[in-house]
Amino acid sequence: MNFISFYIYRAFTEKRLIQSTAFNLQLISGTVSQGIAYLDTLCDWCSSSDGMLSFLRKPDSTAGDALKVYNDLSAEYQRNRAGEYIQRLVITDTKFTKVLQVGKTSDFSVPVTVYNVNRFFPKTDGRVHAWEDIQKDPLASDNGPASYGISLTRPIYYSSDNKVVGYLYLLVSTDLITDQLKDYKLESDSSLYLTLGANNYSIRGGRFRKEALAGLQKSDDSAESSLSSKMDALTYQSDGHPKTLVRCMIGNTDMALSNSISNKGLESQRTAFFALVIVIGLCIVAFGILIVVFLNKSITVPVLKIQARMKTIAKGDFSCDPEIEGSDELGEIGHGINSLSRNVKSLMEKRLADEKNRQDMEYQLLQSQISPHFLYNALNSIKWMATIQGAVGIADMTTSLSRLLKNIAKGTKKIIPLRSEIQLIDDYFLIQKYRFGGSIILKKEIAEDVGDIGIPRFTLQPLVENAIYHGIEPKGGAGTVALKAGRTKNGDAAVTVTDNGVGIEKERINEIFSGKETSHSSLFKKVGILNVHKRIQYEFGRRYGLTITSEPGAFTEVTVLLPGKPCGG
Repeated sequence: MNFISFYIYRAFTEKRLIQSTAFNLQLISGTVSQGIAYLDTLCDWCSSSDGMLSFLRKPDSTAGDALKVYNDLSAEYQRNRAGEYIQRLVITDTKFTKVLQVGKTSDFSVPVTVYNVNRFFPKTDGRVHAWEDIQKDPLASDNGPASYGISLTRPIYYSSDNKVVGYLYLLVSTDLITDQLKDYKLESDSSLYLTLGANNYSIRGGRFRKEALAGLQKSDDSAESSLSSKMDALTYQSDGHPKTLVRCMIGNTDMALSNSISNKGLESQRTAFFALVIVIGLCIVAFGILIVVFLNKSITVPVLKIQARMKTIAKGDFSCDPEIEGSDELGEIGHGINSLSRNVKSLMEKRLADEKNRQDMEYQLLQSQISPHFLYNALNSIKWMATIQGAVGIADMTTSLSRLLKNIAKGTKKIIPLRSEIQLIDDYFLIQKYRFGGSIILKKEIAEDVGDIGIPRFTLQPLVENAIYHGIEPKGGAGTVALKAGRTKNGDAAVTVTDNGVGIEKERINEIFSGKETSHSSLFKKVGILNVHKRIQYEFGRRYGLTITSEPGAFTEVTVLLPGKPCGG
């Protein structure tokens, strides 16, 4: 990715350097082009002046004619804004018999005469030879410094018959170019070139040196598309390495100024780019460190605390840890873990309390058994004595009580079939029937498919006892206890104990289930309705247990809801 970025940046930098160089060349070329335009204006005047054309065409022109034309030419020369750069302006006829000259000729130059004027016109082919090369003044003295300039040679046509009547030679000082380059900044490895036709001249220190540009060709660089129509980008070989050259044409001539792109500039840009990459890299590293520190503080540390807290919980410590809570997402998780710990701890405490209550209830039940083995043996002896003496009622009561105590003594299962629980009710009710002189009646309506369902031992006995002692007995007189068992619509089992006694007020029912009710004395006085209700819920869940429906003065109905599963299933 960095290499791609580097090449993109390098291409952008080179394009920017090309555009900057092109802009500078365009400013200089514009100034030079303006000077060339002024010189073209002077040449056009020489080719179109009636006096000049008449002087060149007439074979018998006098000295007065020559002086008049010279004065006009000198005046035009003086008025021309680029006149200061004209070294020689020579005009002659086709036979080289007439000569006119203006310009800043050197003291070391040989005067122009009809005998040497032909040196300025080696080519008289009728074509314009404009700005083709830099040449030495043809009449410069061998004893003085050489005078060089850019030359222009053109024929002068007579307008009416379009015949050549003379020739014009113009030698322009190279100062026209170098004066504009005084403030031009050029790198040491960059070169500035002046193109004249097919000739290229390097410019260095105000001097021009002819130089061939090897492998010069159009560049396929995309930067060329952003240049104006008079500018283009070229490539050439320099010391075996390709270099880019920006060329700007001067006016409508074949002259052009060119500047090669400095490798130092590109290298400095490359160095700046690498420095920028290093700075960006350091910033990224610093930013990465900040992110790591931030993530460590906001994620890693809280996660480690939560993990440590989970391990502590796994070891059985359900205490809360405020450090894992916070306002962010992980803090919410910590809050949830603490809430879970509190709930589990509360549930465990409740479970322990329930277990303690169950143990207390079982202990109370054991206390109520009053040595059942001893009583069973004693009652069995009384039964045989009553049978021998013909006391049938005493024998029946003793037999029922004996079976009742036998179930208490030998029963170890907490859950028994419903039919066994009903047999216990039969024995218990027989004893109570003799006690009340036969004024109470037990009616049973048991469905055949519920005999095997499981029920906690001694669930129905406290309910029948409450029906007798708290329902029928306070009413005074006879009473009926109805025992029904069947299945509900959803498959559960429902056992109801109904009496037609005094009934129970709603407030009294609420007291029973709130734990404020206390059972009256009996063999099972410690096993109250609330204890029966809790035992069922401990075994089967909170959806099961007791419900009481009563109407004071009419009836009381206690419903026992049990799972419809067989005992042991």
